[in-house]
Amino acid sequence: MTVSTALSLPAPVRLRPRGSRRGIKGQHLASTTRTADAFSVSVAQLGEAHEPEAEGTAQAQQALAVLPEPLRMLPYWARSGGGARRCIVYLEPRRGSPLYNGIEEFFRQSAAQYGATEAHQYHPHSSMCGFIDLDAGRAGSVVGRIAWHLHALVAASGGLEAPRVRAVARASDYPRAGTHKLELQLDTPRAFRRMIAEVARRVPEAGVRPKRMGHISLAYCNKHVATDAVVTAEQAAALDALARALLYTRDVFDAAKNPWDVAFYELAFRSSALGTPHRFTMVCFSPLL
Repeated sequence: MTVSTALSLPAPVRLRPRGSRRGIKGQHLASTTRTADAFSVSVAQLGEAHEPEAEGTAQAQQALAVLPEPLRMLPYWARSGGGARRCIVYLEPRRGSPLYNGIEEFFRQSAAQYGATEAHQYHPHSSMCGFIDLDAGRAGSVVGRIAWHLHALVAASGGLEAPRVRAVARASDYPRAGTHKLELQLDTPRAFRRMIAEVARRVPEAGVRPKRMGHISLAYCNKHVATDAVVTAEQAAALDALARALLYTRDVFDAAKNPWDVAFYELAFRSSALGTPHRFTMVCFSPLL
């Protein structure tokens, strides 16, 4: 499919942060809807974002209507130009599922008791690849191609078995000596690794770097954001106990109650404060049935 770049579509929507509170260590923590403002304009809002008198609005909305639902943002991305972009593909538990809600509750309670870590800057996810850095010029086109191939591969899969929760685990001296990591280990079918490897093959200029998708990070420091914060061995043990108390439930381990999705995002705002989430703009979203 060829996506026209001549459609009259809106400029990117400005994100409006919600209210916030402060944690016991003076760190800035998001409100109880911690990740609700991490995503900008939705597919459903895209048509409504046009000015009523804008030339070509009816034609643009008509063109959007013929695209599959997960891809209706593509004309927007093609038109939004060729500036440098940083993108990512996530395999993530569906919002509102017992697994997603349990991890969010862990993030809230752990931040209140011990302070935020770098894991608090993200919503619950397992990275399918490393960050994709796209140079100015053809970024909009490359974003569109990645999204199209992701959607096609998910649609052609005929139904994929979802990842399953295995166990809470600790890693010592990660990402450097003296600080520790807590993660929720997953059993992820190899089909997802083959899927992202195929995207890398089909869009070689994107430099997609596939990952194992073997875990969801729960707590760590000093991987992407340099701070003085560390997760001590004692804190890691306490966080481990908290995670087990919140996540070792029948509903979290019931795969039938925890659907997953493949989601492709652009990093819209990179936070330098551990308690303030990064913000992502969704490019496309493919639910796994």
